[in-house]
Amino acid sequence: MILIEQDEHQKFIEYCEAFYSNESDGIYPVASNREIRRGIDEYLHQLDGHEFQTWGGGDSLDRERVREILEPSYSII
Repeated sequence: MILIEQDEHQKFIEYCEAFYSNESDGIYPVASNREIRRGIDEYLHQLDGHEFQTWGGGDSLDRERVREILEPSYSII
């Protein structure tokens, strides 16, 4: 897993939860906070050693990549 500062990591978690959390009024409430954190961990693992994807500092592209990881596990009715 790539290493990022704890503060940056926490801000990214909060950013993703603001968009995707079904526990705290996310804009697109599709996942639990636990699932979001797992998705973030998976994303950071994917970046390790990947020469074509890089950490964008927790920007919208990073958030969208986490959403792509989450997609198979949620369903919108």
